[in-house]
Amino acid sequence: MNDSPMIAGRGKKRFSKKVEPFLYLLPAAAFFAVFTFYPFVKTIYSSFFLVNAKGEIRNFVGMENYIHVLSDPKFIKSIGNTLIYVALSSPVAIIISLVLAMLCCKKTKTSSIYETMFAITMAMSLSVTAMIFNLLYNPTIGALNHLVGQKIRWLGDPKIAMISLSIIAVWMNIGYNFLFLLAAVRGVPAELLESAEVDGAGTVKKAVKIVVPLISPTVFFLICNSLAKNMMMSGLVLILTEGGPQGSTQTMISYMFQQSINNQNYNDGYAAAIIAFILTFAAMCLSFAFEKKGVHYQ
Repeated sequence: MNDSPMIAGRGKKRFSKKVEPFLYLLPAAAFFAVFTFYPFVKTIYSSFFLVNAKGEIRNFVGMENYIHVLSDPKFIKSIGNTLIYVALSSPVAIIISLVLAMLCCKKTKTSSIYETMFAITMAMSLSVTAMIFNLLYNPTIGALNHLVGQKIRWLGDPKIAMISLSIIAVWMNIGYNFLFLLAAVRGVPAELLESAEVDGAGTVKKAVKIVVPLISPTVFFLICNSLAKNMMMSGLVLILTEGGPQGSTQTMISYMFQQSINNQNYNDGYAAAIIAFILTFAAMCLSFAFEKKGVHYQ
């Protein structure tokens, strides 16, 4: 009979230990629920209705908003532009960062200097970076045209405008990728590299056969992060080109922004946002298909 209060006390302690982690997560969960999940659900709901310029929901129209957006050549072109931007910026930034990480894998007295120089791009804000490159790309006074001796319209030529934006994205993402890859490369056991060197493996072979497979989880994380971020890119477009010239730099999210904010056409804006989410989700699913074949967990 005397053991029952002790058993009850132990039961309460076990229950409190199980509940305690969720209490710590509660503030973050509440934040995401209010500022992420609720707006997302509301956007899905509103995309099936006719919404006026004041944002007031009127009539149920089903899939008409989606049909109208997918019938718009500008939005179709924005999808292609987004995919081109992702293909140009995501792999290049990761490859350059990996090369830099491999070069910096050995610590020296001066390593902190060039490590900081490689990583400093992540400390630059988007607006400041856009203005710096806007000056570099200037056709008349820009440093790039001065170096190449040509008057190239970096942001004014439809053929190279998206490439110019991709160069900015690569530069901005190198620092973030570099920090993760440097930590991963330095975590590779030195014994494996030494034994491969004894067997006659060169630098390239060691990198391809040993280093890359061992750091593949980090590379996979950076691929997923880069895909999600670049598929949703709009900042550079809104600051530098506003979708021009001739719609060559219009992305899905910049299209959504212009339709919703500039034109107050919330019907197309809501539908474009959901389509952009679906395409981004599909890209993430493709990257997880790569995980099964190309990622090696220790």
